[in-house]
Amino acid sequence: MGGLILRVSIVLEQRFIHTADGATFDDAHATYAHWQRYLSTFEEVQVVGRSQLVQEVPPGYRRVDGPGVTVLPVPFYQGPLGLLRRWPQVSRALLRGIEPQDAVIVRLAGLLGHLAGSLRFWQRQPFAVEVVNDPYEVYGPGSMHHPLRPVFQQGLTALTRWQCRKAVAVQYVTRQALQRRYPARSEQAAYGVSDVHLPPAAFGSGPRFYTRPARLAVLVGRLEQLHKGADVAIAALAHLRARGHDLRLRIVGDGLLRPDLERQAQQAGVGSFVEFTGQRSTPAEVRQDLREADLFLMPSRHEGLPRALVEAMAQGLPAIGSEVGGIPELLDAAHLVKPGHVDDLARAWQALALDPGTLSRASARNYHLAQTYADDVLDAQRTAFQRAVRAATPRGPGSVRQ
Repeated sequence: MGGLILRVSIVLEQRFIHTADGATFDDAHATYAHWQRYLSTFEEVQVVGRSQLVQEVPPGYRRVDGPGVTVLPVPFYQGPLGLLRRWPQVSRALLRGIEPQDAVIVRLAGLLGHLAGSLRFWQRQPFAVEVVNDPYEVYGPGSMHHPLRPVFQQGLTALTRWQCRKAVAVQYVTRQALQRRYPARSEQAAYGVSDVHLPPAAFGSGPRFYTRPARLAVLVGRLEQLHKGADVAIAALAHLRARGHDLRLRIVGDGLLRPDLERQAQQAGVGSFVEFTGQRSTPAEVRQDLREADLFLMPSRHEGLPRALVEAMAQGLPAIGSEVGGIPELLDAAHLVKPGHVDDLARAWQALALDPGTLSRASARNYHLAQTYADDVLDAQRTAFQRAVRAATPRGPGSVRQ
């Protein structure tokens, strides 16, 4: 590296919280352990995202910042219209906080990432892209109900395509799915590697052997919007229990929609058979939920390459998922369902849960496929992307040499 101190600023559509002393926290994957990956290539990491000041840190949140990792808090907003209302303040925060000599990676299709990428292009400064989801699906008819939904869908899909072609390097969380819709130029450095974190502790002892039906299914995800399809899973469970099947559902996660989902379960007559655990404090606690379950459900309305599904597969869980995003790269076609389709999920759930032989075969398949997403397998690809970003960053006058 020649003694050069280079900072990478990573812009993502995350909702952080911070305390008065500047300590920043997240209740999902964007915590310090995730950003440490970039310190193998860059001397400093600046995480850029929305953040709200809080007096107390709720349970389940973990630190984002730490040695070598700082956070640039951006004024908080919600949704495209919220960003438009705070456009001047958010733009100023990005322009002041991201230095021209920084290496910059924007995560798409996040609104903040799109804005940061556009500002870098306007400044004639390079930027790289990590494509983690598909705006064509995020703003699809079944995922969002807003009169401007078609405008958001068309505009952000086109913007994602354009920024992928203008970036100096592109990393996709899928191996094929997102690449087809948002291709990089032939001469660009492009990589297909998941952002899942699978250390050895994330793996179970091996595939499971089933001698009875899979009674307990688990769904893991934020309950802020209907993207994860928890409402579909509850409705499908009601159908199955009405047919006399002794099945239960555990939902791991929290968010604004939890009261509505709890109400839905009660009204459907399955309130006693749906367990809402709330937000777990550590990955180890989520793994315990996965170990206790017999089957994993991911009836999402849209996805990139879902980390929760890969984590479940690493625990040897058979799984059912929607045919969206990168899920078809992970599951057998027999275990894919139409997004938002209650009857289709109920059919697949019943067929898999009641067949111990198929459950055992799916467990073995999923466990072995998850091993190809282990950290020691993917880290080399992640490092190659980071080095391509570093190599494409000009050594301007603001760079510091030791």
